[in-house]
Amino acid sequence: KKHPPFFAHPLLFKTLVCTAIATFCLTVYRGNLSEYGVITLAPLEGTLNGEIFLNRFTEIPLYAAWGAVGGLSGAFFNHLWESMFHMRQGFFKRQKVSPIGRIIEKLTEVGLLSIITSILTFALPMLMRQYTCKNPDSTVAIKMLLVDEESDLSEHRFGCGKNQIDELGVILFGSRESAIKFILTDPTMFEPATLLSVGLLFFPLMTLTFGVNIPSGIFMPTMLVGASLGGVACIALNSALDLGLNSSTYALLGAAALLSGIQRSTVSLCVILLEGTGQTKILIPVIITVVVARYVGDFFNHGIYEMAIEAKGYPYLDHHIKKSYDVYKVKDVMSSPALTMNSVETARNVELMLKQTGHHGFPVVDANTKKFLGLVRRDQLVALLECGIFTETSTTLMKDLTRKSFKAESMLALTIRDDRYHKFPSFISSSGGASESSIKLETIDDDTVRDDILDNEFDEYSWLMDNVQETNRNSLVITGDDALPTGSISKSNETTVYSDHGKLIVKLDEAHYSKNVDIAAVMNQGAYCVAAGLPLSKAYTMFTTLGLRHLVVLGGKDGGEVVGVLTRMNFTPDYIESHAGDINRLD
Repeated sequence: KKHPPFFAHPLLFKTLVCTAIATFCLTVYRGNLSEYGVITLAPLEGTLNGEIFLNRFTEIPLYAAWGAVGGLSGAFFNHLWESMFHMRQGFFKRQKVSPIGRIIEKLTEVGLLSIITSILTFALPMLMRQYTCKNPDSTVAIKMLLVDEESDLSEHRFGCGKNQIDELGVILFGSRESAIKFILTDPTMFEPATLLSVGLLFFPLMTLTFGVNIPSGIFMPTMLVGASLGGVACIALNSALDLGLNSSTYALLGAAALLSGIQRSTVSLCVILLEGTGQTKILIPVIITVVVARYVGDFFNHGIYEMAIEAKGYPYLDHHIKKSYDVYKVKDVMSSPALTMNSVETARNVELMLKQTGHHGFPVVDANTKKFLGLVRRDQLVALLECGIFTETSTTLMKDLTRKSFKAESMLALTIRDDRYHKFPSFISSSGGASESSIKLETIDDDTVRDDILDNEFDEYSWLMDNVQETNRNSLVITGDDALPTGSISKSNETTVYSDHGKLIVKLDEAHYSKNVDIAAVMNQGAYCVAAGLPLSKAYTMFTTLGLRHLVVLGGKDGGEVVGVLTRMNFTPDYIESHAGDINRLD
């Protein structure tokens, strides 16, 4: 029941390999790849002899071959999709278009793809009808599909003769889930031409539709393509070499290989396939296929989701640390000079800082010594200004933590959600002993709140969660969370908040310019920091393991001054290469 807070990917993969080796040893002892448990379950149902998923040791090279082909196909699909994505992005960015024009272009793209998909799915059954026209009574799969869909036979003729239906049309225009289920049950119930047509049709269509502005998934189409191509490949091998392979096993392995080749997932994919199909006795074949497909695909490119993140410009950080990161230092890639704030700033300075920068975190330093004190987030600064939480006198952090009493507004500032703290701290009482804060805000019962609170929430940028709402008396009501004080506080009429290209900006009234903002009261006092001379690999591991957004870099004469800041962008390969050198020349 115990587990580490962070389960590294290499450790997860080593666990999978160890599990596979242990399972394989059990199968060697028992003499069959489908018998690896201490307690063997009953035979799988699906055929008269109950051996639908019987596995032999001699088929292990075929499992690896299925995985290799799936990895190559997945890498090829990812390359095609990336090329298509860049072509699409280049077309949309060729000239400046109004937002309405951009919407029209995207809708036009969706319409064209719909037309292309419709033409292909309607034309293919017509062209293949000499192979796919069947009598429903003579084809078990088609009969089962039609019963499962509860549809009329005449709806699936697609140019076939009287009392005939097109099995390819049943798959294309029927339920995808039913088609996958019956293909995995026994691919031999379908014509090889039907399975081949389904695989070759959906593969390019997935390339075109994945990533467009319509809900088009990739998991189910990939399973359909993999199962169809895996099943038809097994049928072809049995027909040419008379190997006696079980087509159901290789249809499932085909789906696993293609999914792993495209997505590059291992453990989760094995669990999904085994739990989704219920065929737990093919664990070893699935693991072999998935692992081989993953390695073969990684030799050429990344997984589809990683490539999509990179193509869209999101700073994705892989948990794999390059060897060259041990040579580079934090100071080689940090953003410097860092924009810092004093523990107490004027409201005007905070407003200008928010307006002139797009950063989401600011190091807080002592006004005199410039020593690092903590980190404050952008949303916390906006909340302080919008709620009008000002302090009368300039106070440092140590004075804040030792003063005897607080105003309700200052107490609210302390409860704005922090990276670490969700409860009130204890304060030093006048007698020198530790005591809880005696601040009491007016308690508002549910009936009063129900009458006063507006229908809408505080606003779309409400940093005090759902517990802060605006009343018609122009005040803020805090209720419903033990981590927040229950009561009300006046809201400044002159302060407005708006968004400019994704960053929150505050517009203050000139009367508040000279007022002081107690930043030390809301900053994260336990923010993580590193030395400027730390190896980049250590900082990278720390950043990814702890899931940080900001990492403050300290240096200077005494080592406590803020000399830079690290964010996710600073750890991307392109940024490191441009600031520290080629990261591949030392790997």
